[in-house]
Amino acid sequence: MATIRDVAQLAGVSIATISRVLNNSDKVSPDTTAHVRAVIKELGYVYSPPLGNRRAGADRQLLFAIILPTLANPYFSELLDIVEQEAQYLGRALLVFNSRGDAQRELSLLNACRQYKIDGLFIIPCSRGTEHLMTISNQPFPIVALTQLVPGMTSVAVDHIEGGAQIAEHLVSMGHTNIGYLGAIDETEQKFGGFRDKLAELGVPLSPDNIIQTPALTAVELADRFKEYLDNHPSLPFSAIFAFNDVAAQQVMDVLLQRGYQIPEQIQVVGFDNTLLAQVMNISSVAQPMREIGRLGCQEMIRLIEGKEMDTHHLTLSPRLVLRNSSVKVNKRKF
Repeated sequence: MATIRDVAQLAGVSIATISRVLNNSDKVSPDTTAHVRAVIKELGYVYSPPLGNRRAGADRQLLFAIILPTLANPYFSELLDIVEQEAQYLGRALLVFNSRGDAQRELSLLNACRQYKIDGLFIIPCSRGTEHLMTISNQPFPIVALTQLVPGMTSVAVDHIEGGAQIAEHLVSMGHTNIGYLGAIDETEQKFGGFRDKLAELGVPLSPDNIIQTPALTAVELADRFKEYLDNHPSLPFSAIFAFNDVAAQQVMDVLLQRGYQIPEQIQVVGFDNTLLAQVMNISSVAQPMREIGRLGCQEMIRLIEGKEMDTHHLTLSPRLVLRNSSVKVNKRKF
C-alpha cells in the first residue's frame, strides 16, 4: 500500500508539498500540483483527511504538539530539536508545552491542544497512574508517547531495562561489589529495575542503604539530595554509583569533587541518556537513539493520522553504554 513518503519520493518533492496539494493549497504551482496528482493516481495512494474535527480552510496551518516534562534536562531539549526537524519535514509546525512534571498542568495542556485543533500530539507523560493515562488517551487527536512504553498508547522508546542491566554488568566487571544508585525507584522506572535485577543475578545485590531515592527534576534538588545523603554517610558505602540521568550524574560528580573524592580513582559514576552534557563532562552514559525515536515517532503519527491502520504499536529500540573517563580503570604508575 502506497504511503505519502512513496508519493513524495516518486514525485521528487517534499512531503510538505504533497500535504499542501492534498489540502488544495494555492501555494503550490499548477504544474507541480498536476504532477503530484498524477503520481498519486499512478501509485493508487488514497488520502484520508485527518480526523473529523479539523479547522476550516484549505490552507490552514498543519500542527503537531509535544508536551515535555521539563526543558531543564538537556535530553528533552535534544529530543525536541529532533522531533521539530521531523515535523518540519512532514510539513507540520510544532507547538511546544512544558508540564514541569505536574500531572494537573499536563491535563490543562491537553485542553490547550484541543483548542488549537492540532493534528496529533507527542507526549512524555509525567505520571503513569492508570486514571491519568486514560484521560490522556481519550483525546480527539492521535497521540504517540516518546521515550516511554505506555500501556494502551502507541509508543516509541529505548529498552530501559536493558540499559540498566548494561550499567550493572559494566560496574561489576570493573570489580565493584558495593554499588549505589540515585534516582526514582518506583516500578515504572524500568532502568532502575533492570539495574537492580542484573546486579542480583550477578551476585552483587543492591543494598537498600546504597539507594538514594529522588524523583527531583532540577539540578539543585538532585545536588541537595545527594549532599544530604553524604552528610549522613561520612564514610561512602559504595565505590561506584549509577545516576538515573546525565543531569543527576553531573551533579553527583560535582558534589563528590567538592568533598575531595577523586573520579574515577576513588569512585566511578555512570549516567543515562548520553546527552551533550555527558559528552562534554566525560561521563559514561547509556545512549538512547534519539534521532530514531523522533523519526519513528513521526512515522507512527502519520500512520494514525491517515487512519488506515489504528492498532497500538510499541516500538522498542536497543540502548548502548558509552564508556568515558568517569567509570574506567585507572592504571597506577609504578615508580
